[in-house]
Amino acid sequence: MSYEVEYTLQAQSELEEVYRWIQMRAPLSAIRWREEIISKVESLSSSPERHRLASESSRFPAEIRQLLFRKRRSQFRILFTITGERVVILSVRHHSRKPLEGGDLPV
Repeated sequence: MSYEVEYTLQAQSELEEVYRWIQMRAPLSAIRWREEIISKVESLSSSPERHRLASESSRFPAEIRQLLFRKRRSQFRILFTITGERVVILSVRHHSRKPLEGGDLPV
């Protein structure tokens, strides 16, 4: 089964924020980073349920899963939910950020 992948406004904003931060320090690295993370997210169109539940999933009414994206020493958590034939990207977070709270996501 193939899933449609879409981003919430929050996830788009977080992705763009990280991209701009990297771009200020290393423009070429930023372009590669964005291409690679988008490719990783697009891989969720096939078997997204293979990824484990996020540790904070029980705090939300919908099941929250996570895809880990590692680039050198940085690791990002791509938090998503599966709704019917859609994978909705909820948040793109650096792994060092605190766990999500109830009001952090548009679920």
